[in-house]
Amino acid sequence: MTLTKDPEVTPKARVVTPKARVAERPAATGLAWLYFSPTMLSITVWVYGPLLFTAVLSFLDWNLVSPDIAFNGLKNYETLITEPEFGNAAWNTLKYALFVLPFATVVPCALAIALWKRPGRMSEFYRMLLFLPVVLAPVANALSWQFILDPLYGTLNQVLGFAGVEPINWLGDPATALPTVVVVTAPKVVALNTLLFGAALANLDRRTIDAARLDDATEGEITRSIILPQLRRPIILLGLLSMVVVWPWLFTNIGVLTRGGPSNATDNVYYRLYTYGFTFFDAGTASAAAIVIALAFGLLLTVHTLLSRRFRATR
Repeated sequence: MTLTKDPEVTPKARVVTPKARVAERPAATGLAWLYFSPTMLSITVWVYGPLLFTAVLSFLDWNLVSPDIAFNGLKNYETLITEPEFGNAAWNTLKYALFVLPFATVVPCALAIALWKRPGRMSEFYRMLLFLPVVLAPVANALSWQFILDPLYGTLNQVLGFAGVEPINWLGDPATALPTVVVVTAPKVVALNTLLFGAALANLDRRTIDAARLDDATEGEITRSIILPQLRRPIILLGLLSMVVVWPWLFTNIGVLTRGGPSNATDNVYYRLYTYGFTFFDAGTASAAAIVIALAFGLLLTVHTLLSRRFRATR
């Protein structure tokens, strides 16, 4: 007896021809753009829109109040080039970046590794303590440091006085003002990046480290040969991101503690931009400074992307 399949019951496989695929693509693409449109709209309105407005404003002469607006051409950019204050602010910005970089990479990476190697409740407690500076109100934190660093009655000078150290004008001396502002800002940078390095370490395999310990490898060798090579990319990325995140914190501390002084020793391009816009009411020059800063960061991101691609290609 031969069994035959009923053609009406047997399911037919759906054959998708190339023409059918081409016909389905526009619908799928359109649906994808529909889901993506709120994000694109938000980015356009809140990022590219103000950036375009700032670029237009950088070619104008306007005091933010008067209805008289004049076309200024490239004079605002010429002002930035010829004005020594902006050159000094740019140089100070580079010094800020160099001073902040160890607090953004070396210190938090070492703390994160030390806490990761000893998991437990105490490790979580120390992470909580380290993260406290991030949640402190920036202005209140800066005011607290102002009392601590007071040259006559500050707590720091009083403590140093017991050791026979003469009082130091931490914020009034051009030689110490900029490093002091960096040290005041450092706890926030260290706290945030320690948390981020901890997240990167969570992806590492502890079994490799346990095997290295069974082979009598020292903790220094484990850190140097196993952990740090796997953290190379997070170190570079967090170092770059810190150069973006740290400036609002530095701006607050400069505005409260030094106001760019003494003798513009703690000035930087961000505080100089604020001075152009809201002290001199020169919207054109302030906008030109903002565009220069945006281009500088764009160049920095481009270099980082090219180096990352080259690093991946050589691996």
